[in-house]
Amino acid sequence: MERTTVLVAIFFAIVSVFLFSGQVSRPFAPPQQPQQRQSVPVQQRQTKPPAQRQTTSSRAPTVPSPTTPLAASESTMPALFWLPEDIRFPEMPPGGSPTVKLFGDPGSEGLYVTRTLIPHETKTIPHTHSDSRTVTVLSGVCYYGRGEEFDEGRVMPMPAGSFFTEPAEVPHYIWARDGDVIVQTTAVGPSSTQFVPVKRGL
Repeated sequence: MERTTVLVAIFFAIVSVFLFSGQVSRPFAPPQQPQQRQSVPVQQRQTKPPAQRQTTSSRAPTVPSPTTPLAASESTMPALFWLPEDIRFPEMPPGGSPTVKLFGDPGSEGLYVTRTLIPHETKTIPHTHSDSRTVTVLSGVCYYGRGEEFDEGRVMPMPAGSFFTEPAEVPHYIWARDGDVIVQTTAVGPSSTQFVPVKRGL
């Protein structure tokens, strides 16, 4: 009887060891107290800026409208409009070359534009100008030459659409050999013309 009691006791002891081995092997730890949060003054808190949301839009970016051009009254250059039928050359005595002032005045300071009709067979006396000019041939063939004496053999034929320059104080001459010639001159005044003394007849 005593032997049976001993065996039963040993059996319960072994079972108890297996059942409570996890709790027995763990060291005893006191219960943890909840941590108290330390309050931080408002001025010391670091706040992060809100995240910027990137949105895509199908709308095109706004483009500023172009500057509105100045009206004629607000500009320093007057608004002039010449139609071909409005440009009428004045009557001139034979041998003269009528001229129309399209813009400005050759006798005053500033930009000027003139248009000149050189009648057929006209030969201009060699002359110079105090200002440098640019010349465009609008119609006809302008025979242009340089020098103090008129020389038919040294002229250069400049048909309609041609462009050339007349430097200041450089003697030159023009011949409308084949028909009427119309030229347009652009320069900066004031302008003056000096004729070269004739050394031989034209």
